[in-house]
Amino acid sequence: MARAYANQNRFVGTVSGLVKEMRPWQWYKQSILLLGLVFSENLFDPAAVTNVALGIVAFCAIAGTTYIGNDILDIEEDRNHPRKKHRPIASGQVPIPVAVSFAFLLFVGGVTVSWYLGPLFLLVVCTYLAQNALYSSFLKDLVIVDVMVIAIGFVLRAIAGVVAIDVYLSPWLVVCTFLGALMLALGKRRHEMVVSDDPAAARATLAEYTEETLDQLLVVVLAALVVSYSLYTFYRGGMWMMATLPFAVFAAFRYHFLAHTQDLGGDPKFLFGDRPFLVNLVVWGLLVIAVLYDVPPQLIGTIT
Repeated sequence: MARAYANQNRFVGTVSGLVKEMRPWQWYKQSILLLGLVFSENLFDPAAVTNVALGIVAFCAIAGTTYIGNDILDIEEDRNHPRKKHRPIASGQVPIPVAVSFAFLLFVGGVTVSWYLGPLFLLVVCTYLAQNALYSSFLKDLVIVDVMVIAIGFVLRAIAGVVAIDVYLSPWLVVCTFLGALMLALGKRRHEMVVSDDPAAARATLAEYTEETLDQLLVVVLAALVVSYSLYTFYRGGMWMMATLPFAVFAAFRYHFLAHTQDLGGDPKFLFGDRPFLVNLVVWGLLVIAVLYDVPPQLIGTIT
């Protein structure tokens, strides 16, 4: 009886660990696929919404595959990290053979859905997989390259959202997504350096970064992001889209403020617990939709 109970607990623990390995709290990464849907003005097209939803499912599966693969490769490094040592694989909650089998199932499911969405979508997914493989192999140990590769991963998600519904890929979407993701990646590196007792042991590149360098790079990228979004609102969105600019600027500045005063740069999910940031994000989103989908100006004025 005791053995059966122990086996049941072990099974439940393993399943729970596998779910954690998929990083469900990082849902915001896959939400990047929605950008193409919204800004191409297809938000209320049922077929487009269905395709993007399937794309998100595919990327969730593929991302889960890469997370598991990275955690297996980084198991020793993670065990020296103050937070990552509690991950299911690093802590021993999920045996490596089980993790490998689950990753294979996720891979097959993700590729199948990707193929259904078309060869171009599958090509983007394969590029994402190759990028993650190169990152895990050696790019993560190259200063500056490591954060740029992370940002490119977000850009590939944005491109996937566009490819899934077969619409024009705006260069503004690529530039703003890249800069926004790069800002988050730099903030994460800064957070890791601040909270770790031995940064070099937690991540190789932290032995070469300095807090001052990361702060300077963060400011440069933040400024470039604000300028890029400003140009987008002026050249592509028109007068009313420019009304969204203050909210975009506030979001970037608020992230910078929180990363420096409350050490929230480690995981962007904590931003959603910050009420000013969350309220600003909601208002920005509603205003963007109102402008793009021709809501009467009088109603736009009530939002702002």
